[in-house]
Amino acid sequence: MTMTSVAALPLPRSIYIEPTSRCNELCQQCPRTLLSREEDRDLSFDEFRRIVDQFPVLERVVLHGLGEPLLNKDLPRMISYLKARGVYVLFNSNGILLNAKRGQALIDAGLDEYRLSMDGATREMYARVRGVDAFDKVWRNVGAFIAMQKEQSADKPAVSLWFTAMKENLRGLPVLIDLAYEHGIREVYLQRLVYFEQGLANSRQALFRRALPEELELVRRCERMCQERGIAFTAAGSATPMESLSRDFGEHPWSGCQRPYTLTYITSSGNVLSCCFAPFGHRSAREYHEQRVLGNIFKEPIEAIWHGERYEAFRRAFESDHPARHCACDSRYRLSRYMAGVAISRAIRVAAALNQPLSSTDRCSSES
Repeated sequence: MTMTSVAALPLPRSIYIEPTSRCNELCQQCPRTLLSREEDRDLSFDEFRRIVDQFPVLERVVLHGLGEPLLNKDLPRMISYLKARGVYVLFNSNGILLNAKRGQALIDAGLDEYRLSMDGATREMYARVRGVDAFDKVWRNVGAFIAMQKEQSADKPAVSLWFTAMKENLRGLPVLIDLAYEHGIREVYLQRLVYFEQGLANSRQALFRRALPEELELVRRCERMCQERGIAFTAAGSATPMESLSRDFGEHPWSGCQRPYTLTYITSSGNVLSCCFAPFGHRSAREYHEQRVLGNIFKEPIEAIWHGERYEAFRRAFESDHPARHCACDSRYRLSRYMAGVAISRAIRVAAALNQPLSSTDRCSSES
């Protein structure tokens, strides 16, 4: 009996939905800027509802993709719709559009987390990395938003800062920590760079297993700074920043990934992808549509896509020595080849068959 016949997987309870593929920045490490992409469009509220209503149980929804979520005027309605179902809702945002009106709408809708993407500690570095001159505006917006929360005693959304660490911008991290503290942010996350040899998303910028001793010492200093200021300093997947940059994940670093069995990612055009890594590293629009897209939720129901041959073929490849290229984050955190662990895949399917969640220690270390 093949692995894929062990159990009929239940639909995921954690999903990504991209409210818009439009963006008001031109980040120099982002596939939206550097690679072919889907058409620019907003997801309508009716389309959003058609998607969400196909999932009988939802626990967590991430309302972002490659675009800036606040560009979609229906975003607060989407959040409210999910919160009425008891879903935990979050998204990453660049903060450019976070004015008082939008901020109040997010508070009123019940958003759980607002994650500020901030990759430069100065106006110049911000413009270098993110392609627009908006550093000062973003900090004014975020400061005013947090002040508004305090005035209303609103404990949600939790505001955190997400920093993509590169050789180019790492020296500014202590300044960003100070700025976060001054503006009332008490969570800072360090993200490793996913690179595909375009723009700033190239191996020369990567720190994972390539950081110099002085760069690692800077990260340690940032850990001490955060501890002194009462700031939680973490990496994606609950690792410490030092672990994230230097840990040896072994010969098969992604053998514990659960995403093919527990999560799906839906773009504003309705295309269903395996996860948030799928838009990275494709060499052409043709490769993206033929190898990354597993179906379209506007053309067939998610039940048919999730259990369909294309998704199952993707999972079979994932369980083999030759997974799909877009899965392959190897020990250099690069999109290339890797082997998926068969044992964890079996555990996931058996747990699904018994309708039991996996323990937190089994969760994919890249989950964010």
